[in-house]
Amino acid sequence: MTTAPAIQLFLYGKWLFNIDKAQHLLTEHPRDVEPTPVADWVAAYHLDRLTPDYDGAPWCPVFGPDQSAFNAEHALKSDLDKPVIIATLELDGRPTILLIDGVHRMYRAMTEGRAMLPAHILTVAETATIRER
Repeated sequence: MTTAPAIQLFLYGKWLFNIDKAQHLLTEHPRDVEPTPVADWVAAYHLDRLTPDYDGAPWCPVFGPDQSAFNAEHALKSDLDKPVIIATLELDGRPTILLIDGVHRMYRAMTEGRAMLPAHILTVAETATIRER
């Protein structure tokens, strides 16, 4: 009996995004990469609080990404040339961006002193199609 591969999801507070759908969307609708600042995402997601020996102990803030599956060892092997994925949500009538794929890459970039990483940015409409809740 074979098992279906796990679907990659990103949980941020009450929101859940399907990363597999986002990657498929980007394959179907390619776009140029844009630089995104590492320091901004490190601050927003408190990545500087995760020590190199962090072993994935449960940590899921009310506002912020679920860090319960974070693995520093995996992060330090992540591919910094692979663009992160940034969703765009409309909040209070204004577009707001949210890193939904690439937390491990941001962590590695932080530890290596990288200022920018390549990113694919989804539109509000595209984000709506990959949001599970």
